[in-house]
Amino acid sequence: MKKQLIILLAIIINFNILGSAFAQNIQTTWISNTFTIYQNKDISKKDMFMFFANNYKTDIPNSYKYIRVWFYDVQKWSKLEEALQKLIYLNLIDNPSRQLMPEWKISAWGFYRLSEKVFWIKIKDRETKKELLERNTTTNDLLTVRNFLQNTNIKINNYQPLNKKVLQKEAILNDVYQTLVNQYYGKDDLSKLELLDWAIEWLAKWTWDKHTVYFPPVKSESFQDALSWEYEGIGSYVDMVEPGVLKITSPIPGSPSEKAWLKWWDIVLKVDWREITRENSLLEVVKWIKWPAWTDVVLTIQRNWEIKDITVTRDKIVITDIESKKLSSRTYYIHIKTFWEKVSSEFKKSLDELKNNRNINKVIIDLRNDGGWYLDQVTEILSYFVPKGEKTAVVKYYNSTKDYTSKWYEDVDFSKYKIVILQNSWTASASEILIWTLKDYYKDITIIWEQSYWKGSVQVMKWYTDWSMLKYTIAKWFTWGSETWIDWIWITPTIELEFDFERFKKYWFDNQLEKAKNIR
Repeated sequence: MKKQLIILLAIIINFNILGSAFAQNIQTTWISNTFTIYQNKDISKKDMFMFFANNYKTDIPNSYKYIRVWFYDVQKWSKLEEALQKLIYLNLIDNPSRQLMPEWKISAWGFYRLSEKVFWIKIKDRETKKELLERNTTTNDLLTVRNFLQNTNIKINNYQPLNKKVLQKEAILNDVYQTLVNQYYGKDDLSKLELLDWAIEWLAKWTWDKHTVYFPPVKSESFQDALSWEYEGIGSYVDMVEPGVLKITSPIPGSPSEKAWLKWWDIVLKVDWREITRENSLLEVVKWIKWPAWTDVVLTIQRNWEIKDITVTRDKIVITDIESKKLSSRTYYIHIKTFWEKVSSEFKKSLDELKNNRNINKVIIDLRNDGGWYLDQVTEILSYFVPKGEKTAVVKYYNSTKDYTSKWYEDVDFSKYKIVILQNSWTASASEILIWTLKDYYKDITIIWEQSYWKGSVQVMKWYTDWSMLKYTIAKWFTWGSETWIDWIWITPTIELEFDFERFKKYWFDNQLEKAKNIR
């Protein structure tokens, strides 16, 4: 009898141990078959997300761990945060600023729908949609998906059982267009070109990538014109962020727009009292603003909640990539305005002047409002900083990886200089590559002002016969050392110092540059 009690007690203890191990089992890459036989329990959102992250077998770089999770109630450095970082990186879930409610239960219907999105599988279950909606997800549901993945030996990279559905949808898309233009009651009022342009624009928008954009013919012409570095106008980059909404994205340093104190968040409502409406294209409005030089244009702008008229005197705009000069006997200043096609050769000219000033011990590199452009140009410049053969950037395409390495131009030994970087919220893309790589190689670098823009992707432009254009993302870049993908990571400054617009407006005094000059 005593022996039977001991055996029974051991069985009960084993069951208790098994039950206490529930959370731990969910956090691993498998769920025990024995466990689900004895204990089928409801699971939480937290357990579900960790199950998805642990069972997604595609290899991804460790840089996903740098992603900032915006859910309010997710503990930093927790296993749940790491699981969410991975799923966000893979674009499998969104990353909104709200509560996740990780301990809440989730319906079985929601679980199987998300499984279909994460694993590209379609599991036929005996239960109806109504039944799945009425019950919570359980450990047996996790086991069902886990076993399905194991038994079918699915490889996430190339398994696409939804291809048939995609082909059906493509046929439906074409049929909807043909039906509307041929059989719709109001077909005579439809513009085939506008229908097609809207359809293509929305295809680009539904990539959920703000850098992937379709420009219809008028917009593409304006975009191309914006890339011209010599023209007559106010000297500012603009964008029609939505129909009828024209935004100043960046005044060009030294241009009429900067002298008139236009700011990058200003929204232009009128040009010479002509109101901008949804019927006006970007190209049309840009033509209102531009040329001729030495004439005035009045812009009615909205700045935050204030509406004001600003008069800007147009001028001939010539954009130079680099401005460099000696600020004092000990300080040299290099302002890189854009990483356009000749910037590396201009940078070399600046270094030739730097070499001739032997008393210089500090170099200020100003990247404020530099939105980037060519990746090969920034890697050329990094060859002046980084030893030969060392990585300067890593670019990951859909099915390949390209490592950019330093050619090592020994013009200047930057290890002998104190390096100070000036950046702001419009320091983006190639500029951020430069800063991140310098941070990896020069540990005592000083960065002044605010967080950078965080753009870590590479775009190309594809032109069509009607002069429309698709700008789309083909790759993501990562820093060489920490393998950081900064689409979710800002470069945080060493010294936060807000730019004093009023002081600069009255006295042309740049308080940020002055701070950089005084750093020892």
